[in-house]
Amino acid sequence: MLTDQQKDAFLDIASFFVSEDEDHVTSLLASKDSHDESCEVGDLADKFMLSVSTGKIEMPRILCSLGKELSSFASFEDNLGKSRLWDHDKVIKALTTNEKTDSTVRGILLDVSKLEKGIAIATNKLALMPNLRYLKIFDSSCPRQCEAVDVVECKIHVPDGLDMPLKKIRYLHWLKFPSKQLPSNFDAGSLIDLRLPYSKIKCIWEAVKATPNLKWVDLSHSTELIDLSALCQAESLQRLNLEGCTKLVHLPKDTAKMKSLAFLNLRRCTSLLSLPEMENLTCLTTLILSDCSNFYDFRVKSKNLEHLHLDGTEIKKLPETIKKLQRLIVLNLKDCKMLESLPDCLGKLKALEELILSGCSRLMSFPVIKENMENLQILLLDGTKFRDVPEILLVCFNSDQVNLLRSPRTTNGLSLLRRLCLSGNDMIKSLQSNINDLYHLKLIDLKYCKSLVSISTLPPNLQCLDAHACVLLKTVASPLARLMPTEQVSSSFIFTNCEKLEHVAKNEITCYGHNKGRFLSETLNRHNKGLSFEALVTTCFPGSEVPAWFSHKASGAVLEPELPRHWSESGFVGIALCAIVLFQEQKIKNNNLQVNCICDFNNVKTSSSYFSCPVGGLSETGSEQRTINSTHVFIGYTNWLNVKKCQEEDGKKGCVPTKASIKFQVTNDIGEVTNCEVLKCGFSLVYETGQA
Repeated sequence: MLTDQQKDAFLDIASFFVSEDEDHVTSLLASKDSHDESCEVGDLADKFMLSVSTGKIEMPRILCSLGKELSSFASFEDNLGKSRLWDHDKVIKALTTNEKTDSTVRGILLDVSKLEKGIAIATNKLALMPNLRYLKIFDSSCPRQCEAVDVVECKIHVPDGLDMPLKKIRYLHWLKFPSKQLPSNFDAGSLIDLRLPYSKIKCIWEAVKATPNLKWVDLSHSTELIDLSALCQAESLQRLNLEGCTKLVHLPKDTAKMKSLAFLNLRRCTSLLSLPEMENLTCLTTLILSDCSNFYDFRVKSKNLEHLHLDGTEIKKLPETIKKLQRLIVLNLKDCKMLESLPDCLGKLKALEELILSGCSRLMSFPVIKENMENLQILLLDGTKFRDVPEILLVCFNSDQVNLLRSPRTTNGLSLLRRLCLSGNDMIKSLQSNINDLYHLKLIDLKYCKSLVSISTLPPNLQCLDAHACVLLKTVASPLARLMPTEQVSSSFIFTNCEKLEHVAKNEITCYGHNKGRFLSETLNRHNKGLSFEALVTTCFPGSEVPAWFSHKASGAVLEPELPRHWSESGFVGIALCAIVLFQEQKIKNNNLQVNCICDFNNVKTSSSYFSCPVGGLSETGSEQRTINSTHVFIGYTNWLNVKKCQEEDGKKGCVPTKASIKFQVTNDIGEVTNCEVLKCGFSLVYETGQA
């Protein structure tokens, strides 16, 4: 049997809150005399009437449908004399007709995307629903209610104003609320969640109201909003979203009273100049000031900040007090065009994992860091004017303590750095040799480093080096990267449009890819008994010839080698593939370009074995576009597992030859790319060291 509170919770969730955040729902459902907000949700979960998955409340479809049907009728004996309006036609009828409104209505759900034309709500319609707890007017065509919604005409009108003396209202979500403020008789005493995105409000309500239970406020993209003083007593407020409130010049001084505030989003508040003193906000962990294009004066507001986004602001410097942010994980300063320097105390941010300086075009140097930023994992420096790689990257590690299958047990400096972006830097000429000691580094982005001449030995765990359009690049180190067992089994080395790359450098790149592919397969086979892993190494660079070490070559896109008998035995670990591709001003934008090959291995005593292998590829996201000129060499290495799956039974068939048919093609997200031509191709079997 269910208690009355459990019945209410079940019907409320079925009608309004399936797939919503657990914390949000439990707060809305909690009764005032309940000491445990989650008790009803937990009880229903124990009875298998709902489940909590990845923080979301889910309900079996059949139970959800049953609950919604039952919730529509106040007369149903287990509905406790309450009704919930979620059916579109019933909601429209309740809001627009002169029929007496049911005072038992507990919740209303209206999807404006289903409205064919606008509707008008009478002044007193909501006042006739004294038991209303949940009112949600939303647009399901855009779950995020993004800026695209802004162009859609408001379909809900209140021509004579609105009365809302709703003492029990807990959840008010009204997309494009049409009035300049909530009615003066609006009672916010029970309000927990207030969402008025894309509204026309100038202020929330007149004067100051008691809001002891208010936890979440979303006024995003309310472009007329100028006054937030109504929230001065919202001491329980945890999240405040003011993104896109373009007329908001300042926050009230009483913002400092919001002692529970943890998340403050002021993104694109383009009139915002500064923030008031808010050091009492000890719970504030996320502060977003992204694209506040007139914001120029940042001061530390909470010592407990973990995520600080100042990207696109007008700040010229960071205060020395930033060293107080000992919990800071992300510091985003992207496109701070006025930023000229960073404080020396930056190294004191011990918890910092991500530092973004992309597009800081006046930033010419990195401060001298004496401390070890041991937790830093992402460092983005693209679009800066650094003349040299920051000294912070040149920390030496104790290589003697590197175990073959483990990372260094003790390291100094940037021991956890995983992503380094230097793209678009016109000043850097080389990478210092110490960079190969960054054991955990996965990505190095050097695109458009137009002064880069040489690349030193790279770290062993690198998954991607992108040196596209490094037009002066001539040499790479030998070896290109350290060879050792690593935690990942795929790597890509991109040198597209590096037209000055010397022949010796191309040989080293090719040789390294070949050796690494073989090394990974041998190691994985040895340590994992050949199970479940697939090593893959790809590279590309300007050129027009298949490397000499390929045993089978052909003109065009098709190659048909006859393989020796027992070729897949005796130390066979993989295959190497090569394609020479002619690009005719091929542009890559918002999609992927891949060079693939389709392999058909035909044993005369068995049916054909058919599979595909990647040879290499490029991808771009967002607005970035790369153009590839001339002819390029693509080389890919895949380990024995792909082939072994198809050939493992053939050894039992006797001593028989195998004829292979290998076809190369260039594809993107749509299909085959017709204006790219495969001029030549190559194929080789690869064996363990010392095997033929």
